[in-house]
Amino acid sequence: MAKKDGELAIEPWPLIYFAFPLKEGHGPRLARKSWDGKAGKPELATDVLADSFFLHRRNTLVPEQPTGSNFCGREQEIGTQRMPIMVRLTAGRLGAACSLTLVFVLASCSTADADSMATNASVLVPSAQSTMAPAAECNVSAIQAMAPADTTIVSAEAIVEPVAHCRVEGYVTTNDPGPNEVNFRLQLPDKDWAGRFYFIGLGGSAGYVPTDSQVPAGNPLNMGFAVAGTDTGRQGSMLDWRFMGEDPAKAMDHVHRGGHVVTVATQQITKQYYDVDSMYRYHSGCSGGGRMGMMAIDRHPEDYDGVLIGAPGGRSSATQLKFLYNTRQMIREPGAWLSPAKLQMAEGHVLKACDALDGAKDQMINDHRMCSFDFQTIACKAGDGEDCLTQPEIRSIEAVLEGPSSPKGKLTEGFPISNLSVWSGFLGASPPPWSPEPSPDNMQKGSPGYVIVDTLARAYFGQEYDVLKDFDLSSQKDIDAWFAAAKRLDFGYPYNTDLRPFQRDGGKVLFWNGVSDPCCSDIETEQYFLEAGNKADGGMAGFRDMAAYYRIPGMAHCGGGTGPADAPDQLLRELIAWVEKGKAPGPVVAHRGPDRAKMAFADQSGTVSGVIVPPPTGTSRDFLLCPYPTVATFKGVQTSGGVYDAANWQCQKR
Repeated sequence: MAKKDGELAIEPWPLIYFAFPLKEGHGPRLARKSWDGKAGKPELATDVLADSFFLHRRNTLVPEQPTGSNFCGREQEIGTQRMPIMVRLTAGRLGAACSLTLVFVLASCSTADADSMATNASVLVPSAQSTMAPAAECNVSAIQAMAPADTTIVSAEAIVEPVAHCRVEGYVTTNDPGPNEVNFRLQLPDKDWAGRFYFIGLGGSAGYVPTDSQVPAGNPLNMGFAVAGTDTGRQGSMLDWRFMGEDPAKAMDHVHRGGHVVTVATQQITKQYYDVDSMYRYHSGCSGGGRMGMMAIDRHPEDYDGVLIGAPGGRSSATQLKFLYNTRQMIREPGAWLSPAKLQMAEGHVLKACDALDGAKDQMINDHRMCSFDFQTIACKAGDGEDCLTQPEIRSIEAVLEGPSSPKGKLTEGFPISNLSVWSGFLGASPPPWSPEPSPDNMQKGSPGYVIVDTLARAYFGQEYDVLKDFDLSSQKDIDAWFAAAKRLDFGYPYNTDLRPFQRDGGKVLFWNGVSDPCCSDIETEQYFLEAGNKADGGMAGFRDMAAYYRIPGMAHCGGGTGPADAPDQLLRELIAWVEKGKAPGPVVAHRGPDRAKMAFADQSGTVSGVIVPPPTGTSRDFLLCPYPTVATFKGVQTSGGVYDAANWQCQKR
């Protein structure tokens, strides 16, 4: 149905509204269209009468129905909302093979009307209740036609669980260096697509193609996302970095290129599959997945609108030198190893001494920096025992708390004193000697920290290098050689703190870190946040318009410990509200316990798939998470349950 310029047209059937990319200085361009499933993209030529809309960085805003009486413009019902349309029709026809119908409604508005409309403009927020459906078929030939030239589609099939979707398997071929194949999986919901894209950040050295998100756990399909993930161009154990010293293409793909090229390919396919020109794009991961997020906002700031970064491996591969230092402490002398039972016992004594330092006795050390403990007070009087520490064990605990130093000073932070029992996840659940073999079986019985540093050292210095024997932490020459190798391989060198390109592109990032994380220090993440803020446009004030940082009490590495179970889930919701609604991050309530935790990607039965991080322990409770520099402060009356209710806490500057 063609209309002359200036004519009004209202279609009687339900139509879907799309927001198309804009040129600077132009308002939103809205197209209503219906199609028979074979239509291509329309060629649009539209003028917008009002330039004073509030524009989102990705140009996906439409005006909401304003309050008060009707104002200029015609209204067309969209679901349960009514929106004024202010777009002038410009004559134009689609090709005969394309069966779309485009309708643009003219509204003649005064400047005052336009200003009123701008005042009431807001983000078009996709939701699981939308009815966005695919505009293409789920088969190899159809998906291949949507993919970039460097992308090969291997399979595309309809899958029923956890929701009906099209599962696409493929790879991107990288070159210079190369060739290398970066494998990926893309999951596209059949209905109720929320207009959102989610990229799975993988922990460790990746090495497999994921279906489920690691952190938050579960499949984002359950929240209406299109979901993508990659093996980063290599296959193998998640804690094996030896390949980086053998294959430059795999090394580059793992560092940043693989994630980027898969992002480009899968975003292009997703947009064409649903026949849209824009969508909200998110990335989330912890540890190695957090590192992937760091690379995205640094190297490829145009890839995402919102990035959730958890415990991104410390600030450099000094974290791995901490693992070497701790391994040496565990074999320093007979009896030096710290068993899980002894750490659990010592944790109880530390908690009793430091629990109430934050004003609430709630079986939690909210800030390990406030806690100090004299372990000689629980020293064995003679011999050994279940309820005491031997002198070798005390020396080991004190050394691990202190952390490694070089001749030039402190290399990195030691393990935190809160939640000592989680140390075993890196020190080993069984006594030495340990094998450096990066197999899943060895991870269960050996020392993961030792495996990690051994495989990275072989990537840095050669496959025959024995870091436990050959590397001298007291030698500045060895320390310098370590960071020179990190720079040469472009892996493990201190993260770039200049995030201005991401800031200028309008991106948002939420950083988070477990207070009790023995791997990746919350202190180092805080230091990074402060340094990045100092370099940002507008200084720290400007930085807070794009970034926030949350410390998660009780949480170990990416989860576990005694902290909240759903902190990453709640922070993802906070990030979405920031990106899509412009709502700046504030206090966030997270939860522990199956009766309270609100897992973002749980299926209809409440089941969360693909869980790899153990859940926290402890009775059900709330946690109030506060954006840095504020901290959670107890304001209620100390009762049996009052400390477990977020309503009795508030965020305050210390």
